Amino acid sequence: MMRVISLIFILLLLSFSSVEAKRNVIVNEQGDTIKYLYPKFNGITIGVDIFNPIANAFGQKFGNYEVSIDAGFYNRFYPIYEAGICYANDKPDGFNYTYHVNPSFYNRIGLNYNIMYNKKIPGIFYVGIRYGFSFSDYEIRDITATSPYWDTKIEGLTIPGGKSFSQWGEAVIGLQVRLYKGFMMGWSLRYKLLFSSQQDGDARPWIIPGFGKRNNPLGVTFTLNYRFSPKVKSVSATVGSKK
Repeated sequence: MMRVISLIFILLLLSFSSVEAKRNVIVNEQGDTIKYLYPKFNGITIGVDIFNPIANAFGQKFGNYEVSIDAGFYNRFYPIYEAGICYANDKPDGFNYTYHVNPSFYNRIGLNYNIMYNKKIPGIFYVGIRYGFSFSDYEIRDITATSPYWDTKIEGLTIPGGKSFSQWGEAVIGLQVRLYKGFMMGWSLRYKLLFSSQQDGDARPWIIPGFGKRNNPLGVTFTLNYRFSPKVKSVSATVGSKK
């Protein structure tokens, strides 16, 4: 699966180098027809997700701490790589144990498509896809067991740690808005589909690094970004006038 996704990602990148620059035709107040040539390369954007740190400050017991980097082509295609570290020390509601995930690394690769590429707006509004995978090291702690026969309670039991490799896909919709010069702010909503979650321990993985809780297919990011844009000459040109 990883090889197939990587091959598709490489083919997408190669296709950008062979696509002709897109043109946006507009008419100004004087009736002049103007063609604007979008730059082939829009720059590189680095982002940091701050949603989970804020959620942790308000009591969330797990979190994905991630950064992202994308490259823009023709103000339209934005291949992206997201990576982060997840940890968890959460007790499910109604259960008698604590689920613990040691800091574990995760990755996502994908593509954003700016559906407003031909509009003069200070940012991008996009839809996208992701392929994610992660390795995790987890265990079940602080188990409380009760024996009705002996009328006793045993606390502090632990199920030995297990390891897991998980894969999933995401459908994404999001927005990035320019704040000042290269500084940007953005958010995204995500629908996630778990492909597989292999395990070598006795306990089923509950919180998956990069994915979140396996019974919750929805995700949110809120990011602060900085775009490194290349300096390009103006490429607008008047090509005709209304009669």
